[in-house]
Amino acid sequence: MIDLAHYKRINHEFHRKTGIIGCVHRLNEMNLEPRDIIGVFWLRDIAKLFETCKNDIRLHIVTNINPGLTVNRYVEGSYGFYLADGDKDPNLELRFPPEIVAHLYSELNHFIRRSNICF
Repeated sequence: MIDLAHYKRINHEFHRKTGIIGCVHRLNEMNLEPRDIIGVFWLRDIAKLFETCKNDIRLHIVTNINPGLTVNRYVEGSYGFYLADGDKDPNLELRFPPEIVAHLYSELNHFIRRSNICF
């Protein structure tokens, strides 16, 4: 049985500790335009993220390497990035096993269908 509560807690703790900025309005105030409503940036945005971090040393980049692994550092060639203002420890990682990733995607697909969100 999947212990979703456990993974939700470690996800929340990782976001809190690293300081991932998921507020689109805050990112917009920094002249940044994330690619979705939770503050994700793509590879084509990386130069702007580096510039932003250079101008404000409190900030750093968090990388989503794949759906099951997010790390608290920049990893070249990855597909998703966040801007963060918390703990910069590059050893911090968030790992989800494949069954959790599959469950979360299932929940997301269900939410999208029920919400009539069109992409």
